[in-house]
Amino acid sequence: MDYGKCATQSNHKLVTAEENKRKLTINNQSGKLINKVKVDGCLEVGTGKRCDYLFELMDSKSKNTYQVIYLELKGNNIERGYQQLIATIELFVSEHQGIKKECHIVASRVPKAGAKVQDLKVELLKKKKAKLIVSTDQAFVTV
Repeated sequence: MDYGKCATQSNHKLVTAEENKRKLTINNQSGKLINKVKVDGCLEVGTGKRCDYLFELMDSKSKNTYQVIYLELKGNNIERGYQQLIATIELFVSEHQGIKKECHIVASRVPKAGAKVQDLKVELLKKKKAKLIVSTDQAFVTV
């Protein structure tokens, strides 16, 4: 899919997305090609809820996507962030079919070992075969 002005591609050692003091950093020491897409507020696809960013990790030779990371940078409403991730996965269901999916919610405050967060993790794995990771203020991913 052509994301136009909403996407940047790089193989930098660090790839980040940041809003309102919340941040995701992808540690890309192996120099993988990463397609960073600003979804909410830029990409004109579908209507309604969407997560903030998605990152497509691509094979350097074939340029095929082998993993996608969906990111929602949130205040403290984890459930709303979860709904935005689900809606975005559904928007890209054909583009990302059969590709490993990982979802991140980086929030200002996360309930400590909350049962609700655990339930959302199980539900996302069952519904969309995607791993959910919830962090406070900053998250780090190594690829």
